[in-house]
Amino acid sequence: MKKAFSRGIMLAAAGLVLGGCSQQPQVSSAPQVMSVAESWQGVLPCADCEGIETELTLVSSGMTGFGATYTLKQRYLGGSDERDVRTRAGDWVVTRGNQVDPQAVIYRLDPESDERCMSFQVVGDDRLRQLNCNGQPINTTHNIELRRVAEPVQPASGTAAQSMPYQE
Repeated sequence: MKKAFSRGIMLAAAGLVLGGCSQQPQVSSAPQVMSVAESWQGVLPCADCEGIETELTLVSSGMTGFGATYTLKQRYLGGSDERDVRTRAGDWVVTRGNQVDPQAVIYRLDPESDERCMSFQVVGDDRLRQLNCNGQPINTTHNIELRRVAEPVQPASGTAAQSMPYQE
């Protein structure tokens, strides 16, 4: 009887241990990437129109070594094609410093392309100031700043395989 009682206790203990293991959370083998988005809006100057309504959304992954992408939507104001919104997308990188401010934080869109280049300097927490293609300030009296949008478009999260390498 003593043997049967001991065996019963051992089986009950084993059942509790195995039951506890089955309730452990499942862990995915693919690393998950949490994307962070910041959106900026404003009207940039235009040589032959009233201005360029601009919306820039920068998306960066929450993991070091993975992609940073952007979407740029622009609408030319005061022309016959005012309803047309031109959208482009690509990669962006963060660089530091220019001739005016060696500590400047600069976002450069399409860093591999000289034809599509566009750069912005971070000004405080809520503004980006447009720079020339060499990352230098533009000497103008026109407004060349975009303001942060309070609630940016939320990007979808995905796996690391869906992201591209981040360059800094």
